[in-house]
Amino acid sequence: MWPREEKRLAVSGISTLEARETRDFCETVLRHEGERIFRECRDSEKMESSESRQEEKSKERESTPEEKRYDQNDPTLTIVDEEDQLDFELDNFTSPRALMSCGHVVTPTSLTNWCRRQLDQGQRFFACGMPDCDVQWSFEEVRRMALLTPEEIRYFEMKISENAKDCFDIKSCPGCQSTVMRSDLNDLCTQCTVCTNDRKEPFFFCWQCLREWRGPSPRTDRCDNKDCFNKSLETLKNCPDMTFLKVKGVTGCPSIRACPSCGFLLGHDQTGCKNLVCPRCGEEFCFVCLKKKKICCETRGIYDLCSGGVAPRQTSIPALKWEDWYR
Repeated sequence: MWPREEKRLAVSGISTLEARETRDFCETVLRHEGERIFRECRDSEKMESSESRQEEKSKERESTPEEKRYDQNDPTLTIVDEEDQLDFELDNFTSPRALMSCGHVVTPTSLTNWCRRQLDQGQRFFACGMPDCDVQWSFEEVRRMALLTPEEIRYFEMKISENAKDCFDIKSCPGCQSTVMRSDLNDLCTQCTVCTNDRKEPFFFCWQCLREWRGPSPRTDRCDNKDCFNKSLETLKNCPDMTFLKVKGVTGCPSIRACPSCGFLLGHDQTGCKNLVCPRCGEEFCFVCLKKKKICCETRGIYDLCSGGVAPRQTSIPALKWEDWYR
């Protein structure tokens, strides 16, 4: 303690020892009070977080206010007496259980909640939620097994369209900037119905160069506008061949391929097996023969040359169709 403080305490009649004990007591009280306030704030945050999670959970389930039940006498279902494997929230749904195509057990409500959650997170397809299961269910299977209501079907279709719009061959009309989807994927000459209606005469534009159509139609390569060419096709045509480090017997394979499902250009880094998963549409295919992985692997391993050999360089860009997406 400083001399000046000792003098002040002496004048007031308080000893140095008493002052120190008083100071220690005050520090202890303040420390305990601070710890109490901290605990109260922490508990309050936990309560708010718990309430927030409950609100989110309640919102997620607004689409399925009542539990749906399977009919045990439905001959199209495989009813089993097993645990609902998609009941991640432990809701203990009372519906009979049924098998999905992948062999996992669901109830219609747990399946609805799981698939809806995937759509709300931006997914474009329905994947089984069980570990080590890479099966993707078709929308038709989900619609049937989840017993989707008409309202749920409309919501699912809307979300699928929103999440998958970048996978499809959709462009803006150069005349009015409205969104157009080609009805004939083998013809670059595309009609805009909005411009046709506004101009009172047919309006066609080139799907490739996005200018008003010139020349005869139908055409698959180009229109008669100057510098009309497909950059993706040029890439596929001129890219060098690659060499796999682990796949045996493959020669003359182009280093860039268009996804056989949606047309997205992909390159292989030469390592690993010959299969790739398209980041845009989710299709898994063989980079060598361009067949789906499941078909290719029926005859050869993932590190072996395909039974049909190396697929030639692609001369057209595939486009995903809506009917293929909903199959």
